[in-house]
Amino acid sequence: MILTYRYKPRPTRAQYQRLAQMCELQRLLYNGALEERIVTWRRVSKSVSKFDQMKSLTVIREHDEAYRAMPVWMSRWTLTRIDEAMKGFFGRVKRGVKAGFPRYKPMSRWRSFGFEQWDGIRLDGDRLIIKSMVGAVRLHMHRSLPADAVIKCCTFTKKNQHWWITMAVDVPVAAAHAAPDTAVGIDIGVVHLAATSDGDFFSNVRPRSRREKELRRASRALARCKRGSKRRGKILAKLARAQKRVADFRSNHLHQVSAEITRRYALIGVEKLKLKNMTRSARGSVDEPGRNVRAKSGLNRALADAAPGRLIQLIAYKAERAGGTMVKVDPRGTSQDCSSCGTKVEKTLSERTHRCVCGTELDRDVNARKTSSNGHSRSTGGAGRPETPTWGRSPSVVSETRSPRLHKLPKRRTRVIVFPHDNPNSLKTV
Repeated sequence: MILTYRYKPRPTRAQYQRLAQMCELQRLLYNGALEERIVTWRRVSKSVSKFDQMKSLTVIREHDEAYRAMPVWMSRWTLTRIDEAMKGFFGRVKRGVKAGFPRYKPMSRWRSFGFEQWDGIRLDGDRLIIKSMVGAVRLHMHRSLPADAVIKCCTFTKKNQHWWITMAVDVPVAAAHAAPDTAVGIDIGVVHLAATSDGDFFSNVRPRSRREKELRRASRALARCKRGSKRRGKILAKLARAQKRVADFRSNHLHQVSAEITRRYALIGVEKLKLKNMTRSARGSVDEPGRNVRAKSGLNRALADAAPGRLIQLIAYKAERAGGTMVKVDPRGTSQDCSSCGTKVEKTLSERTHRCVCGTELDRDVNARKTSSNGHSRSTGGAGRPETPTWGRSPSVVSETRSPRLHKLPKRRTRVIVFPHDNPNSLKTV
């Protein structure tokens, strides 16, 4: 299984300048490779392949000292990137969508370089040794790599004047889950980030809403700046820092939620959501104007802030690594059908409680999860698992040092789970 580990280098001033120089040389190589493809097609109507440019790279390294001093796999990473850009262009042409021909990269649009293979670079403890780099680059190893992991490739990226390195690492997966007979259904939404069929709620922290005022002020200040001025650069950096804090806060919370779910359950069912349709604008056209445009735009912002697609991706790979399985089920009718008797109970979006004539009274999201979970159990027939559905079983007891906060609601027999971002190992009363 390939996972990406990201670390922050701590280069010296000379190493920082050398990293910037490497990045600039790769940008020039990218633009030169793109120009070669364009000019060759215009003159002789011939396509230049990736392997043709690999041969040209050998000639360039023979005559150019700067490229000869750098590892060859760094330049091959750049040529692979232009090849992927051209393949993406022709693929979009065949599909009949907006093609978007690859463009030349100015300095403002090129901020990364990498190694196509782990060659010409070596990791020694918390030191990164790169060919043509004076001295070893220190890394902030906030977590160590697995002992039996194999590094495949890496990428250096510059964000907000700071360098980051991401390593693609091949790690082993668990042979079986720690709790193989556990299963759960999850409803992902906006009111609660995730609601389980066991009656647990994972809170939606709404990271962008918390910093909405700061982002709005920085955006307005940027709009008042003159282009090319020093003040515009400072305000732009301030806005980028605020946006990064929002993204980091959201990513941290999603990782904690997905880790907790995959640690508890071996089989996880999620809705097969069409997020592109869910976040589509309701503005309409001049001839056919949309309805409830303001409410729909607010819902779109809330969905983007919650990032349900990102959560599903994290659950998928964490479940695989833990020896579990994640399946996607059809969400149609799960909010309207009763999970106990199957009766259809019409509800508007504002109604958050499910009440049926059979006496069932549940939270809307919990009922949806139980409905889809029961449907999945019938469709799979319990292959490889007990015939009795296990969706509703209580989660196993987890150590307090690794658990989030739990707020019990005895009246509705549910728990709201909130992660303490200031100290993930602490438990506090909500």
